[in-house]
Amino acid sequence: MRGHLLRFLLTTLSVMLGVAFVAGTFVLSDSLKATFDSISEGSTLGTDVLVRGVEVNQGVADQEDLRQPVPLTEADQIAKVDGVASAHPDLAGTAVLVGKDGTAVRNGGAPSFGFAYHEDGVALKLVKGRAPENKNEIVVESKTLEKSGLGVGSQTKLVVAGSALPVTIVGEQQFAGGQAGQTIVTVYEPAAREWFAPDGMVQSISVRADDGVTQQELRDRIAATLPSGQQAITGAAYTEETKTSFAQGLGFLTTFLTVFAGISLLVGLFIIFNTFSMLVAQRTRELALLRAVGAARGQVIRVVLGEAVVIGLVGGALGLLAGIGLAKGLQLLVGSFGLKIDSGLPVQTSTVVWSLAIGVGVTLVSAILPALRAGRIAPVAAMRDDVALPEKSLRRRGLLGGVGLVIGVAVMVYGVTALEGGDAAKVLGIGAFLTFIGMVVAAPLLSRPVLTVLGAPGAKLSRTVGKIALDNTLRNPRRTATTAISLMIGLALVSAFAVIAATTNASIDKLVDDQVKADFVLSGGNSPFPNSVADQASQLDGVEAVVDQGLVPVKVGDATVTGAGVSGAGLAATVDLAIESGDITSLDQGKMAISHSFATDHDLQVGDQVKATVGVSTDQDLTVGAIYTDSQAIGTPVLVPRELYEKSVPAAQQVSFAAFVKTAPGADLEQVRSELTALVKPQLVISVQDRDEFKAASRSQVNQLLGLLYGLLGLSVIIAALGIINTLALSVFERTREIGLLRAVGMTRRQLRRTIGNEAVLTALFGAVLGTALGLTLGILLQRVLADQGLDVLAVPYVQVLLTFVLAGLVGLVAALWPAWRASKLDVIRAVTAE
Repeated sequence: MRGHLLRFLLTTLSVMLGVAFVAGTFVLSDSLKATFDSISEGSTLGTDVLVRGVEVNQGVADQEDLRQPVPLTEADQIAKVDGVASAHPDLAGTAVLVGKDGTAVRNGGAPSFGFAYHEDGVALKLVKGRAPENKNEIVVESKTLEKSGLGVGSQTKLVVAGSALPVTIVGEQQFAGGQAGQTIVTVYEPAAREWFAPDGMVQSISVRADDGVTQQELRDRIAATLPSGQQAITGAAYTEETKTSFAQGLGFLTTFLTVFAGISLLVGLFIIFNTFSMLVAQRTRELALLRAVGAARGQVIRVVLGEAVVIGLVGGALGLLAGIGLAKGLQLLVGSFGLKIDSGLPVQTSTVVWSLAIGVGVTLVSAILPALRAGRIAPVAAMRDDVALPEKSLRRRGLLGGVGLVIGVAVMVYGVTALEGGDAAKVLGIGAFLTFIGMVVAAPLLSRPVLTVLGAPGAKLSRTVGKIALDNTLRNPRRTATTAISLMIGLALVSAFAVIAATTNASIDKLVDDQVKADFVLSGGNSPFPNSVADQASQLDGVEAVVDQGLVPVKVGDATVTGAGVSGAGLAATVDLAIESGDITSLDQGKMAISHSFATDHDLQVGDQVKATVGVSTDQDLTVGAIYTDSQAIGTPVLVPRELYEKSVPAAQQVSFAAFVKTAPGADLEQVRSELTALVKPQLVISVQDRDEFKAASRSQVNQLLGLLYGLLGLSVIIAALGIINTLALSVFERTREIGLLRAVGMTRRQLRRTIGNEAVLTALFGAVLGTALGLTLGILLQRVLADQGLDVLAVPYVQVLLTFVLAGLVGLVAALWPAWRASKLDVIRAVTAE
């Protein structure tokens, strides 16, 4: 390694790249956990016992599970229990602060909370100013205040309970935990009762203990006084419960990042394997001399594996450091979506151990085959420069790969055509994996016909440079294929996601065109707004009907689904819903409506009686009044009467994210829009959209998510690009004498640089061909699996596919810059005499 320092560094770089994303994912996951653990601990600080109703239904959207409500007056009874220092009903709801610029103070999709102010509050401690003394005074949390551009004494507005209220900021508080982007204000407690508990009920009551009284002692005392339907838990238990809930909510994101870390590691694995194969090939004479002077095969193998261990340890350590930096970048990326991570960059012992273990493990796995190949080299035969493997072996490998490709494609087609739902998706995933393995195995054999076609234009335009570049890529098809595969992985996923994104956008457009009869949509995006907004909109001149969906969990038997409380007449006027039987307006007579799939799963027909738990309302006897064809415009399998919804969901949680507005025949659309805009303007978070704008906004959300995916996949493409650099740089070492001879017979430096650049571009384009073919196939088949979920319009983004090839070519050109420059600087005489 001392004798070949640059080669050692290039190899270590490839290991570092493979480890960096894994380490970055671990650090990011730990920082996410630390942030939400901090929120859990901070929000429950000072709560020794929590009194709440028993759980009756699972929550919907981002809300907590619904429990039997607790009367506000219960806090007064609990305060009388021996050992209780204070008992406060948990009054909380949505409250949006208007910043200095006149817009809502928000962080992406992070929630905006309002709480009741308490003098003895521990989670939110007053650090400046005073407590609010009426409904027009508020106290703002420090980070929220900073983001707003306001200060103590500033006058602004607070959007709460459907109204924009003029307020004065009279104090500043600091939250004891992390925030993850949420905004926090506290308000006068009597006002909080009016806004957040207008029905006189809350979900829980927080209790503080007197000094010297343990949480368990106080819990037992309080539990003995509670009526049926209520329970008491310790603050410590509540904290752990909250942490678990957050961890489950973050599970998808953690899994998502882990998958991308695995992708990057897989890319790195191919690069490392390629690197070691080249190193062994370049050192055949050196290894042969060791054998000639008495080294046993086992010793040669241990030499190669020993180097792999050292490289793995150094690369793993550097990968850990790079991963920490990468985690910071990922934090900023996630933060752009509103999830602010404010727990720093925690590096756990497990992260260090895993980084080193992965670095060594992946390097050893990559080095085993080259090491065994080195051990099998006969001393005399290895003195020759020609180390190419026999063509027969390549044909056998191509045959095996072809069989794998056929089996993989057959499994994918079977999953799509013979199965449904989750089973189809699983089989499709298995088939995609088998197809990928088959393509990896067959890639060297595929390289000759594909590269011949790709290299033909270059050879035609510049016979010398183009022909030499093509011959160099075909000289070692295994190496070219392995290098291209590292790029193929990222581009395959890019192509697959592009198909799904284009299909989603096309399906949304078709859905709106075919099923939405509304002229306008009141959209809060990711921000909820009170149901009262829809009621107010329905009273405007020129408006025929308005319908919004108040989400509510509905439990039938052992199954809980997300339902919606809607007006039957309003739904009939705004959405073209296919009714298979019954009448959708029966919702207004107290009946329920269910989707076709829900009716099939529960063997229900119009007129059947159903016993259900709707929100906090248990044992509800409902009659099926209509069965409708599953519709993404509705999005829920169960619809319940609006009146039932309003009594089954706590008042503070009765919100919507969108409302459909149908104008009356002959109404002036611009006039109605103007009235709607004036109505929602004080809400700040609601926009008035026509059908085209609604489609554009929906597409924007899809494209925003796609941007996050592309950002993560871009890292794997960068790793692949560095792998191409690594391969080209090592190939310059390997071909030093050849390069010297070419220069000696008249090749100019510029021609040499163009040759190496062409090699890189051909290799990258080969990866693009394989990746695009695999990605488009996977994306098209995945669309068929998801057709029942609303993605029923297949759209292939041909322009984006073309741009993928352009991107691949640019990646190849950039990757060739340094190796080409280095090759052109070689001394001709020394290069010719190199061994």
